[in-house]
Amino acid sequence: MARADEPNATSDLLLGIVTEDRARLVGALTRWCGDLQLAEDGFSDAIEAALNTWPSGPPSNPRAWLITAARNRIRDTIRSAANRTSTALTDEIGLSLEAELHPSRDDTLALLFACAHPALDRGVHAPLILQVALGVNTSDIATAFALPVTTLAKRLVRAKQKLRANRVSFEIPEQIDDNRVQAVLDAIYAAYSIDWLRIAPAESVDLVAEEAIHASQLLLRECPEHREVRGLAALLLFLHSRATARNNGDTLIPLEEQDRTRWDQHLITRANHILHDGLDHPRQATPRPYELQAAIQSAHATSPTADETPWPLIAGLYDALIAETPSMGAQVARAVAIARATGNEAGLAVLDTLPQHSPAISTFQAFHAARGALLRDTGETEAARAALQRAYDLCTDLPSRNYLRRSIEQLPR
Repeated sequence: MARADEPNATSDLLLGIVTEDRARLVGALTRWCGDLQLAEDGFSDAIEAALNTWPSGPPSNPRAWLITAARNRIRDTIRSAANRTSTALTDEIGLSLEAELHPSRDDTLALLFACAHPALDRGVHAPLILQVALGVNTSDIATAFALPVTTLAKRLVRAKQKLRANRVSFEIPEQIDDNRVQAVLDAIYAAYSIDWLRIAPAESVDLVAEEAIHASQLLLRECPEHREVRGLAALLLFLHSRATARNNGDTLIPLEEQDRTRWDQHLITRANHILHDGLDHPRQATPRPYELQAAIQSAHATSPTADETPWPLIAGLYDALIAETPSMGAQVARAVAIARATGNEAGLAVLDTLPQHSPAISTFQAFHAARGALLRDTGETEAARAALQRAYDLCTDLPSRNYLRRSIEQLPR
C-alpha cells in the first residue's frame, strides 16, 4: 500500500486501473444500471473522488472501491432525478464485483456489442467505442473523423440516449447477427488504425492499440468459427509485431527497410496460428477482406528478407481484396506489389490509371508517395521530386513527413 508521502505511487496505481480496466468497469456498471451515460458519469465521479482521497493511501481493493463509489453516485442520480432504468438496480452484480472482479468475466465485449447496436447509425459505432470503451477524448476522435467537436459530441449523446430509449441489453447476444459482428470488427479496426493515433501521445497510441487487440481476442473467443473474426485478430497481431521497427526516432522506416530482427516473432507465430487454423476449416465462401489483409501481412512477416518477399502472391491477394472492397489504399498497395513482382513500369502504369476511376485519389497522400518512389527507381528524378513533394504537402504524420523530406533531399540534383 502506498503511503501519504508516496503520491506518485498512488497516482500511478489509479492511472493503471483507469487505462487497463476502464472498459471492463464501465461495462459492468452499464450492465447493472442499464444506462451507458449514467455508468460513464458514475465512473468519472468515482475517479474524481479517488483523486481527492487516495493520496492519503489507496484502499486494499481499489477496483472494488471505484465500483462502490460509482454505484453510490449512480443511485444518487437516479433517486434525485426520479429516473427509471431498463434494468433493476439489484446488488448482485455490484456485490460480486466488490468482492473481486472475476477473471472470467470481462464486460468489454458486451460493451462493444452495445456500442455497435443496430438501432444506432453505423457511422457512430467506432467513435462511440473509442470514447466509451477506450476513453479517448472527444476532441481527438473528432480530429480523426474530420468532424467539429460539437457535432461529434451531439452524435455521441444521441447514440447513448437511443440505447437507453430502446432498452438495449448490455449482455453479449445469444444469437449474434453477422452484420453486428461486422460492425464490431470495423470499429475495432478503426480504433487500431485511425489517423488520430499518428498525432496522439505515445502512451495513448500504445493503450488504444493494445485495447483494440484485446477486444479482437475477446471476440475471437466468443466467435471462434467466424472467419472475419479470425482474420482481424490475426491482422492486428501481424501489424503490431512491427510496432517497434516502424520508426527511427521521429522518422518512418518503410516495411521493406525495417530491421526484421526487431519484429516480434511471438506475435507473428500467434497470428499465423489464428489465421491458418481458420483456413484449415472447410471453406464455404471466398476469403473476406480481413482474412485477405491478414494473409498479405503473413506473407510479409514470414519472408526472411525483403528480397524474398513473394510479391506475385501478394499482388494476387490484393486483386482478391480489391474485388471485395476497392479502397484507395488497397489499390495503391496492389500497384506497388505489381511493380515489385514485374517491374516499376508496370506498377506506374497501374497507378496512372487510378485517377480515371477514382478522382479522389489525387488528394491521397499514399498515391503520390508510391508514385514518387517508383519514378525515383526508374530514374525519372524531376517527376519523382514533384510526386514526393505533393505527398509531403498532403501528409500530416510527422514520422512520414520526415521520411518524405529525407527522400526528396536524397534525390540527385
